[in-house]
Amino acid sequence: MSSGAVGLSAEERQAIQRRTLGVLFASSIFGRASMSLGFVVAAVIMKDILGSSTWAGASTAAITVGTALSASALAAYMNRKGRRPGLTLGYVVATVGGLIAVVGAAQLSLVPYLIGLALIGVGQGGTNLARYAAADLAEPSGRSKAISYVVFASTVGAVGGPALAGPAGDLGERFGYDELVGPFGFAALFFLLGGVVVWAGLRPDPLVVIGGTTEQSDPGSRPQASFSRSMRIIWANPMARLALIGLVISQAVMVMVMAMTPLHMEEHGHSIGLVGWVLSAHTAGMFAFAPLAGWASDRYGRVAAIAVGGAVLVAATVMTALAGEAPAILMFPGLYLLGLGWSFGMVASSALLTESVPAEDAVSAQGAADLVTSFASGAGALGSGLVFTMAGFHILSGIGIVASGLMMVAAYARGRLSGPGPVVRPAG
Repeated sequence: MSSGAVGLSAEERQAIQRRTLGVLFASSIFGRASMSLGFVVAAVIMKDILGSSTWAGASTAAITVGTALSASALAAYMNRKGRRPGLTLGYVVATVGGLIAVVGAAQLSLVPYLIGLALIGVGQGGTNLARYAAADLAEPSGRSKAISYVVFASTVGAVGGPALAGPAGDLGERFGYDELVGPFGFAALFFLLGGVVVWAGLRPDPLVVIGGTTEQSDPGSRPQASFSRSMRIIWANPMARLALIGLVISQAVMVMVMAMTPLHMEEHGHSIGLVGWVLSAHTAGMFAFAPLAGWASDRYGRVAAIAVGGAVLVAATVMTALAGEAPAILMFPGLYLLGLGWSFGMVASSALLTESVPAEDAVSAQGAADLVTSFASGAGALGSGLVFTMAGFHILSGIGIVASGLMMVAAYARGRLSGPGPVVRPAG
């Protein structure tokens, strides 16, 4: 995998890495802003189309399905062609999806609307995979920091995207559409801008530089990549297995508790404004402190950081389990810690997965892991509604406590058996 890096000096490699991080930072802002804009109105439009809120969550499910199915496919394409073509393809497909969603929303037509949302999910899959591109040229001692830098970029998009919903709605009305249609038009535009940034800026391609594409290998020198093969590789390696556990549990626990927080607070008479502030604290925990998670992962080891992530998620879900009347004094720190625990788990697990599998299988393993994580996220979102309705928010949080505790114990046990993390391999 390192053949493509032969002849590069340390200074040249660092210069390419700085450029790569800058491009990924900018494109991730556009990608996350697009997703945030869509989420503001997606469920409301679904309710208008169906005439009921019963299945309004199908909008999130459609996006999640698109994200899950695209993760492995985009990774396989990157494995052949490089990060630049793969990420650009994800953004272009999402741009088309945004335009289709505009048509479906404007006509209140279910099928094109769901198709558009699923294609938008492809853009989210690409945005998620961008964090791995940040690690391609990173030094082993700074791999988590590089990943966290791209995760941190999502802060700008996640906060700025919803703020543009009003102006986007006003612009949509000027063109004769309902105000709910405009945000999807803006989402399509931002995905397009993200694709342009990647296509024009991600030169040279970091994966090509390190010789990590199959097109740079001798024909037949690598086995055919597939989801099942990638999962076998992950599961056969204890560290990669822990990384997958960290990714899945961090994502599922975060999604299922966060998804039901607005309903829980609304049931206890809290204003939509307070709900918004609580979710803002949650978003800050997820993205704004990603560099802290990256620093801790590089400084103390991936396994230790995953254990910390599990412990923080336990603390978060204990607080939400005790928040029977949804008091702000518990909901604010609970949702903030929920985001922070996710950040530790996601950043450290992504780095651990990348360096725990054979170099030639890293990209396909990343795609397989993200596919499983996306499906876990979707299952958490759908299952959370059932648990919340049938048993309550405290039981939902209790499930989060158990799952997070298992993640913490698994990381602690692996650390005791193997030390703080694997011996990291050079990035090229």
